[in-house]
Amino acid sequence: MKSNKSFFLKFFEVFFMLLVVIGLAQYSDYITGLQMRVVTNARLIWIVCGVLIALSLGLGAVWHKFIKKTDLHQWFQPIITFYVAHQISTYGAAKILKTQFQAPDYILESPVGELNGFWLTWTYFGYSPTFAMLLGIIQVSGAFLLLFRKTRLLATFILLPIMVNIDFIDHFYDISPLAYYNSLHYTFILLFVMFLDYDKLITAFFSYREYYYFNKKTVLMNLVRAVVIGGAFLHIYLLKRSFQGKTAINGVWKVDEITKRNQRITPSVSNADSVWSKVYFEWRYGCLFKYNPDRFNNAKDLFGQYAVNEAKRQVKIGFQEGDKTDSLYLNYRTEGNTMFMWGLYKKDSLSMKLTRLK
Repeated sequence: MKSNKSFFLKFFEVFFMLLVVIGLAQYSDYITGLQMRVVTNARLIWIVCGVLIALSLGLGAVWHKFIKKTDLHQWFQPIITFYVAHQISTYGAAKILKTQFQAPDYILESPVGELNGFWLTWTYFGYSPTFAMLLGIIQVSGAFLLLFRKTRLLATFILLPIMVNIDFIDHFYDISPLAYYNSLHYTFILLFVMFLDYDKLITAFFSYREYYYFNKKTVLMNLVRAVVIGGAFLHIYLLKRSFQGKTAINGVWKVDEITKRNQRITPSVSNADSVWSKVYFEWRYGCLFKYNPDRFNNAKDLFGQYAVNEAKRQVKIGFQEGDKTDSLYLNYRTEGNTMFMWGLYKKDSLSMKLTRLK
């Protein structure tokens, strides 16, 4: 940054130095517990933010007015940079040494739909150890480059996309509030470090100038630009139109009773491998008639595609059994969360009573 005399630069340096102190204090379990109480209480968050801003303004003003002979920038900027490099490389090392993204077996054996955002994230990223290793190597490499003045700006370009992505994951997948706070303040520190070289950023991104002329060529190019982006949306829109639309039968249904060959059967543990227990009518992934509710990827389960005629309240299902396709035609009637289906399957009469689960 060209001028070290700016009050705002001093304010931000003091502010981030305070964040450094808060971050380093997490090595104490007691302080970590206090910070967890703060980040889980919206009122306390605003109070602490207000105190930090007021303190930074006060200390920044004192520095700006009275401490002019001592160049604190040469101390504060390296401390802030080295701190964030250490913290990010710690998370990178955790991935390389495999202490992160290691889900316990009882989580891996749980149905995906029952996992919370944290364990979904841990399981997803832990699926590929190679990916986790590469992510850790990039974090450590970026942190290493951050330690040198000549490569500091390059390091921020490497680390910021990763940290912003982590911020989004922490927020939308309800990861630990303290982890969310950590990733956010690392991101803001990286932004601060990047803008310390704002003169280089201006040169890199705003030195090129193009003069606009309104003529046939510019009109054509703008149309092409619109087609490039608009065409992508049109492609997906047409693809979506090709799917079976959502109907009253979409969802997960539990089979309460099923009648085949005039014999009424209630699905239970004893007949779980011979009687359908659940029926899934998905919006775009076809349907699944499931036997044992506790076995996943069961080879006996029948997967197929279906088409619904809502006017006639009929469903045509094509099951894929090996190289053959077997058809099932059903009529249906819904009453609240209950659905009745009847028809013919393999030349035999079939009727079912189902209850909606989802």
